[in-house]
Amino acid sequence: MSFGRIFFFIFGFALLEVLVLAQVAGLIGWPITIVATVATALLGSYLFRSQGLATWTRLNQKMQQGEMPGQEMVEGIMLLLGGALLITPGFITDAVGFALLLPGSRRMLARKAVEKGTLQTFSSMQGGGFTYTSYTRTQGGNPFQQPVDRNDGHVTIEGEARREDK
Repeated sequence: MSFGRIFFFIFGFALLEVLVLAQVAGLIGWPITIVATVATALLGSYLFRSQGLATWTRLNQKMQQGEMPGQEMVEGIMLLLGGALLITPGFITDAVGFALLLPGSRRMLARKAVEKGTLQTFSSMQGGGFTYTSYTRTQGGNPFQQPVDRNDGHVTIEGEARREDK
């Protein structure tokens, strides 16, 4: 996406947000609109903190069990985005932000993203290097299968893989 398209998208979205704020303020008055905007930012900050802690705890538990915390990593990104949207003034950003912060909708969206998408990770190797791994969902396969340690220091991930060049 080019810079011009991104600029016009952001400009158009900001204009739409201002129009919605003006319409709401025309119905209920500016003081109540401002209080509502501040209240959603405060509520969003509380939700971000509590849901972020819960997601962080689940992520740590999965890692300690040796499982890939793909769902939790996607939820963490959604939490950051939702928190940023809730501190941005406006009712459209608040609606999207709450959808990303509320546990039910966030988990559903994260589960769909993990099932459809690609999870890419960087992991450290002994000796100070890093490896890059890309897990792509294959037809009917599970891209997040557990690594198998062959007792020779090498780790093998069993399953199907497909390389997609862009």
